[in-house]
Amino acid sequence: MDIIENYGILASMSWNSNKWAGEPSKEDLNRSKYGYVQDESHAHESLNFGHEIFPPEEDGYYIGYTPMLRKAPAPDKSGSVKIIFLCSSDYKNSNRKLILGFYGNPEFGQNFPRQAKHRLYRKYDGGNIRAYPSDIIHLENPLLISNDIVAKNNLLPKDKKISQRGFNYLNSDNVYNLISVALTQNPNNTKLRAFVEKFPALVDYINQKSNVEDYFDVIKGYSADNLKDIAVLERKMAKQTPEVKQRISTYIERGAIAAKVKKLTGYRCLICESLNLNPISFKKPNGEYYVETHHVEPVSSMKNGVLSMDNLITVCANHHRQLHYGDSTLIGQTDHHFVFKIDGKKIDINKISLH
Repeated sequence: MDIIENYGILASMSWNSNKWAGEPSKEDLNRSKYGYVQDESHAHESLNFGHEIFPPEEDGYYIGYTPMLRKAPAPDKSGSVKIIFLCSSDYKNSNRKLILGFYGNPEFGQNFPRQAKHRLYRKYDGGNIRAYPSDIIHLENPLLISNDIVAKNNLLPKDKKISQRGFNYLNSDNVYNLISVALTQNPNNTKLRAFVEKFPALVDYINQKSNVEDYFDVIKGYSADNLKDIAVLERKMAKQTPEVKQRISTYIERGAIAAKVKKLTGYRCLICESLNLNPISFKKPNGEYYVETHHVEPVSSMKNGVLSMDNLITVCANHHRQLHYGDSTLIGQTDHHFVFKIDGKKIDINKISLH
């Protein structure tokens, strides 16, 4: 499961002796660490986990609040967030910090007015996070966190500690570890169990979707049919994931430059030719013989020129698979040829040039 950065947020809120499903006590308000709550005797987050008691909005969302999102986070950092954990300090028990639950698939970054009808909604009239009640989970047995627990269980990104400000970004591994630990303490929470079980597949889906979007962003406006555009693509893909780099490699291998390379080699497998085997495969309906192009230096290596034409060779389908998965190694190269070791045999192959 690939890691997605900034997949979650850990945000704090005031303590509520009524489990965030009703009015806080006077002591809760007086002991809050937030000046506004003390000064105004009002905690906007009081109904955060009242989603099974109070009515949702007409569009189905239930609205909550955290002081940490009064100012919207930067879109470039928060665009991948799929879960917001809410925590608070239990002043009755040495201010131990507890995660009380989370909002899954939340919307945030703006104020949401409560327009549904309930007497408490006149006092608690809005918030800054919302999610469907089916995606909101309250932990009957809260999850105790400290910097020692965080380090031991990989609950925050490497070398990060619980923020004194009350706000941390979490990667997808941190999120999975948090919900997994929470499940061990709440084994009868069927909604939490279902969330944990489907989590790896959800992360994989998001990764694949993101890779496709990144791929199209990179190649937009550029062709695989000329050397100038291929040079630009090579620069643009430097910061991409290995999956996106591989997609770009395939894009190049199927472009006009690759077609020219095939024509230059006479549609021959250069490895078969070096081994004195028949280098010609079957004939396609268009009259050309079938052959594939291969990047000798892997695109993922990001060495200069990996997308250029002189890093391409033509190979049959069998040798293409062997180059990727079999006993084959590039043991050297010059400006004019590659040297491979395949099944223990040393093979020289001339580099291809348009000149």
